[in-house]
Amino acid sequence: MLYKLNSQQYAKLIDLADAHDCGSVYPLSVAGGIQEGDIFTNSAKGCGAVLFWTHCGFAYLSGEVDGDFLEDVYELMTDRAKTNTKRFLLMTRNQAIQAYFGQKEDVVTEKRYLFQYAGTKGYTESSLPDGYELKEIDDRLLKKISGNIVPSLFWNDINDFLEKGKGYCITYDHDVASWAFSAAVSTGEIDIGIETKPEYKQQGLGLAVANRMIQYALEQAKEPVWACHYQNTASERMAEKLGFIKVSECSVIKRRY
Repeated sequence: MLYKLNSQQYAKLIDLADAHDCGSVYPLSVAGGIQEGDIFTNSAKGCGAVLFWTHCGFAYLSGEVDGDFLEDVYELMTDRAKTNTKRFLLMTRNQAIQAYFGQKEDVVTEKRYLFQYAGTKGYTESSLPDGYELKEIDDRLLKKISGNIVPSLFWNDINDFLEKGKGYCITYDHDVASWAFSAAVSTGEIDIGIETKPEYKQQGLGLAVANRMIQYALEQAKEPVWACHYQNTASERMAEKLGFIKVSECSVIKRRY
């Protein structure tokens, strides 16, 4: 069975979180107590196998994972009792884990591209179209943001994001057209979440606001991090324009709906 740790036990798992090969910023955000999430182990006494499950639903396995532990993870993923209120997306590059879930008919595997900032200047910010303004996200603007990639998906509540996270947006009149924000934060990295409303695309707004978020990360002496679904070619192209290079990919294993 899975043993859920209390938050006071999280700090001892920082090294395991930091060693994850699908990017460490998300498991580190939980282990470091920066963002909400759950951590499970395979034993009440030790931590041979560990599952990090973030607020946004991203999940990561570390340590000595065996078949019994994977079966428990599978039960959590498929949620037959319908007790989970958040999604479960397992990130892994481990072939044994992929092979195990590959045998399950009610599970599907996709891919996620991982990028690294090249350390160059990247995209050079240009002037925004007339009527558009770049602003730091505050409480008032945060309440106006609605879409698929939004701070509320990654942070427990508004105060949590405003206290520990950061974001910028581009407004037009009274509308928030595009935004970029810290989707995950660790002591050394910031993962960038970004979205532009469909009616405001093709104007360079995403590039401009993402570039400001990159500059913020660098100002904090943290590495900006970028990742996207393998079919999200727009995000992949934007990453390259901003100075990121694709360094690897991982499997994303989730319940089939």
